[in-house]
Amino acid sequence: MKFKARTECPGCGGGSLSPVLRLPKQPAVLNYRFPTVAAAQKVARRDVTLVSCDACGLVFNSTFDADAVPYDDRYENRQCFSPAFNDHLDSLSKGLIRRNKLNGGRILEVGCGKGDFLRRICSDAEASGDGYDTSFEAGAEPDPQGLRFFARYVAPEDIRHSYDAILCRHVVEHVPEIGQFLELLHDLAVASGDPVVVLETPRFEWIVEHTCLWDVFHEHCNYFLESALATLCRNAGFRVVRQRPVFDDQYQLVELRLAKNSKRGRSPSSQTESQKQVKAFGRRALLGLAKLEQKIGRAAAEKPWAVWGAGAKGVALVNQLPTAKPRCVIDSNPAKQGGVLPGTAVRIVAPADPVVSKLGLIVIANPNYAVEIRRDLARLGFTGRTFTL
Repeated sequence: MKFKARTECPGCGGGSLSPVLRLPKQPAVLNYRFPTVAAAQKVARRDVTLVSCDACGLVFNSTFDADAVPYDDRYENRQCFSPAFNDHLDSLSKGLIRRNKLNGGRILEVGCGKGDFLRRICSDAEASGDGYDTSFEAGAEPDPQGLRFFARYVAPEDIRHSYDAILCRHVVEHVPEIGQFLELLHDLAVASGDPVVVLETPRFEWIVEHTCLWDVFHEHCNYFLESALATLCRNAGFRVVRQRPVFDDQYQLVELRLAKNSKRGRSPSSQTESQKQVKAFGRRALLGLAKLEQKIGRAAAEKPWAVWGAGAKGVALVNQLPTAKPRCVIDSNPAKQGGVLPGTAVRIVAPADPVVSKLGLIVIANPNYAVEIRRDLARLGFTGRTFTL
């Protein structure tokens, strides 16, 4: 199915776009739970056509199809089963509380997922909180008093009292009309009494530096250089209080406040060295994928191989490899185990599954988890090889 490519930047409205990369017929959704091979192989496929806005620096998928990505209760992208990721969440929570004096306050989370981080930060801060997400699922146990969740989107009309913080983690990369969405966050902040607004999203600098083609997929319609995200936030009426890399530089954390006496605009960002490198990323990434397939083929010539990680990186990698397909994909998230990787016939298994001991090679999709994965494999008696993307 073909879609008319977008010719204007969804961030700033600019019409001068430069091509970056095209990946044809990729799975439209990567973090969806499919119970059978038939269901997984019927996943919608769409082209990923990355372009870069010459005005603001936003990199986006000009052929993104929002209707092909269902964000309902079968959408599952939790990473909190990893000690390394939990350490990141712990540091993030305590840092935000300390810097923004959130103890005893009220917190709003836009795009709260299953609610894990909102529960964590409200517990740490002894705060109350409201979370909104169409993929939210209520747990078996009731949440503590002062925590409320809504399985829908939030609007300024929903704001009934002030908040001390508005959190929006790993949402902006999924929103096609990103300029309008940042303006919505601005309106929510106005209605909430000028709280700190917190964004966390992948850093495109890290993807480019490490030539990570498997960090490019249809679910993410936006890819933000730090300079581009800061520009778009300013255009929406915010001032950037703090912006820095986190999670070993894979993500960026931005803390915003309402700008004083400023109007929304469409000011361009200055051309950065990272923007120049983006234009060469596509060619380098495709060459890197071909070399990776050759490396996997040599290493797994005698025994089957697997990927550790059924998150977006792992799903994208398996679908991008032209011929080499793993025996299975390993993941520590119980909600994914027993399912099938989107777009494939590859099963998702637990680390303790008997098939793991028969593998000759395990490819670790995310380097941030390599230490804990190798520790778990040693505990399980795995004697094969590993290498990290």
